[in-house]
Amino acid sequence: MAGTHTAALLTAVAEAALAVPGVVGLQPRLARRLTEAVSPVLPQTVMEHTPSRAGVRAEHAPDGSGWRIEVRCAVAQGNRVLDAARNVHDHVRSAVLAHLRDQSAAEAVAVTVTVTRVEAHPHERVPHGQ
Repeated sequence: MAGTHTAALLTAVAEAALAVPGVVGLQPRLARRLTEAVSPVLPQTVMEHTPSRAGVRAEHAPDGSGWRIEVRCAVAQGNRVLDAARNVHDHVRSAVLAHLRDQSAAEAVAVTVTVTRVEAHPHERVPHGQ
């Protein structure tokens, strides 16, 4: 059940981040990119267990202090990186709080946003998970 709850939370986070004007995609972590690079030679089960929401991470603090959310995204050239990061932060935090409210789980939420790159061609949206 916890895995399903976290998966739904990650989906809400990814959708909220991608809805922010100027955000062109989510940036996977290095481990995900390496896994995808060698996927043709790995057994299918390894890829099945790799998270599909690259660029977002949610961790429930073991001490019960709430959720820690991390978003790694790319923004389109011509957007102020700081403004984009703040907007992503606000959208994601609101989405997580709404999701938790729907689950009757009022908990603290800490959101960290990292802009990993600026895309020169903003009309070409980076597919989620790449």
